[in-house]
Amino acid sequence: MAGWGWVLFAVIAAVFAGGFYLINQYLRQPGHLLVFWMRVLAVLFMTPFVARMRLPDDPKFYLAVLATVFVGTFSDIRSFNASAQYGGGVVARVQPLTVWGTFLLWLAVDPSLIGQYADHPFNAAFILLALGGCVYFSMRLNKCQITRSAFFYMAPALAGYTVTNALNKYAMMHGPLEGAVYGYMYAQSVIAVVAIGIYALLHESRRKSAQTWATPNMFAAALLATLTWICHMIYKNYSMAFTPNPGYQGAIILISPVFIAVFYHFVGHREEADVKSGMGIVACAILLALATVH
Repeated sequence: MAGWGWVLFAVIAAVFAGGFYLINQYLRQPGHLLVFWMRVLAVLFMTPFVARMRLPDDPKFYLAVLATVFVGTFSDIRSFNASAQYGGGVVARVQPLTVWGTFLLWLAVDPSLIGQYADHPFNAAFILLALGGCVYFSMRLNKCQITRSAFFYMAPALAGYTVTNALNKYAMMHGPLEGAVYGYMYAQSVIAVVAIGIYALLHESRRKSAQTWATPNMFAAALLATLTWICHMIYKNYSMAFTPNPGYQGAIILISPVFIAVFYHFVGHREEADVKSGMGIVACAILLALATVH
């Protein structure tokens, strides 16, 4: 894992990330209820295994996990709803926009980075190329009504996922490897069951006609989402623990839209959104993430 093993794990995590976006494109369940049942199933599946592990005892680990519930788990609700409305491929292709948006924001926070990039002209050239490409493809995407609507709907979730990735790396640094990998998933799910459960109850109480919490389609969606999420997080957490820099791992996971495109090809699904420009942003985001790591 300390060599290229984490790269393979990141690629596998990207495959499951693609599946995560696709589930609700086809089953179309309310995001808040789907996330609630997904986390309930995750706790049930993981409890027998986690009970035998040495979990982290550092309070910083659990503080990071707690924060991810409110920025990451609620982002999942929005992602599921967006996938049902716009399609998993569209949702996956707007995810890389967080990479270069965060990069520009961080330059404003820490202008000294400009000097560091100037000391590495080769990296700086690729950074400028990646940013220019992102601007170009973003302008093209802005002409696509479907993608533009999906982006504005997903904007809060994209911000949440950006923060969650940083907290994920932080949490992996504050506990034993196995305990941190599985403890992160388990503790997050336990807290999420309570937090999302309360949110779902309040959300449904405000509706004139409450939605059915348990249906065959909901069970199928929750089961698939749980298995996909568990597999994704196992590979992602191990990869995050061993990657030299989270930028590398994040760049590899950005290839999930490619796997979705492959799936669409085999099932004969045709998209109405601007796929080429979306893939262009994915490529530029990967280039930017790799170029910023010296």
